[in-house]
Amino acid sequence: MRQLLKLISLATITLFFIACSDNSSSQGFSKSGKAGNLDVTYSSAKPLVVGDNTIDVKVTDAGKTVSGAKVELKVFMPEMPGMPYMEDTKTMSGTADIYSGNINFSMGGTWQVKIFIEKDGKKYKHSSSVIL
Repeated sequence: MRQLLKLISLATITLFFIACSDNSSSQGFSKSGKAGNLDVTYSSAKPLVVGDNTIDVKVTDAGKTVSGAKVELKVFMPEMPGMPYMEDTKTMSGTADIYSGNINFSMGGTWQVKIFIEKDGKKYKHSSSVIL
């Protein structure tokens, strides 16, 4: 009887861990759009979650990577009844073709995304949204 109880407990625990495993962690997040004549793609290697997220921004102009630009990412959630305005803004650090930064989404819901790009004295803006 004890061995049967141990076997059932072991099977229950195993099934629990299988059910709770998240295979979506290999599926990242990506969204694209335009900022004037520039193409903008922002992405994350992992799905976006409440809390800290590493976001990569790639900017191209007519298929060519834009480097040396100033890129700023702003996420915000407007004020709602019983809830204050929330915002996180980061200046993205750039490598050869990717600008990266850490953004914090403090709660689930719909977040507005603004990407500001400044290159050669010209300013561009991309507007979007994400749902956590």
